[in-house]
Amino acid sequence: MTKHLPSRQIILRGAHNVRDLGGYVTAQGGTVPWRRFLRGDCLHRLDEGEPERLHFEGLRMVVDLRTAREVQEAPSRLDRMRGVEWVNLPLFDALSPSALAEVDVPDGHPLLAMYVTAIETRGQAIAAILNRIAQVRDGAVLFNCTAGKDRTGIIAALLLGLAGVSHTDIIADYALTETLIPELVTEFLSRSRARGGDVEAYATLLESPASAMAGLLGHLDAKYGSVMGYFDHIEIPTQTLSRLQVRMGVTG
Repeated sequence: MTKHLPSRQIILRGAHNVRDLGGYVTAQGGTVPWRRFLRGDCLHRLDEGEPERLHFEGLRMVVDLRTAREVQEAPSRLDRMRGVEWVNLPLFDALSPSALAEVDVPDGHPLLAMYVTAIETRGQAIAAILNRIAQVRDGAVLFNCTAGKDRTGIIAALLLGLAGVSHTDIIADYALTETLIPELVTEFLSRSRARGGDVEAYATLLESPASAMAGLLGHLDAKYGSVMGYFDHIEIPTQTLSRLQVRMGVTG
């Protein structure tokens, strides 16, 4: 009998890009367990009953990676839900355009420059996020931003890298977003057009190109030797990494 596996995408009314990091093959040849780590887009428009369904799926903590202003303008439907702890830990809060001038970023897609800049200037925030996620012992933790693409994509890549998931799978997991958020992209571009923004430039930033994630992983390997080398650089405690690896299905 074929074993039934959970769906990677969790289809929710009012969200577009909530999915599971389970099922990817780890460095040890096992797989990342299902319903341990979920990644998602903004959850402020979830329909009635959908937060409860996430709780039924095992959700126990939400780490909202958006800025305080974004949270205030679009409060998460899960921030006061019984049985689910919600915490706001912004990833890009202090990532300003001027920061791009302070970091030696590679040529390529504009998103690659953003991701490398985040890695190089937001190490303390990344450490805080992973330390918090590591405190979850049972059930699932969901980390999300607005589109579930950039901030969420960086954290997902680091977690999968910690488990030794192949670059190919990490890149594919990132690029999957592009197939799931066309409605969000249309909405965001419409808003930008109404405000008189540079729609063409904005559209580029709403892409999810494999080359951007491939470039980020290449940067981590070239500068730090591996994701683990980067974690050592930003001084994430060994205990935190061990807890995360156990949750990712990797043993010492």
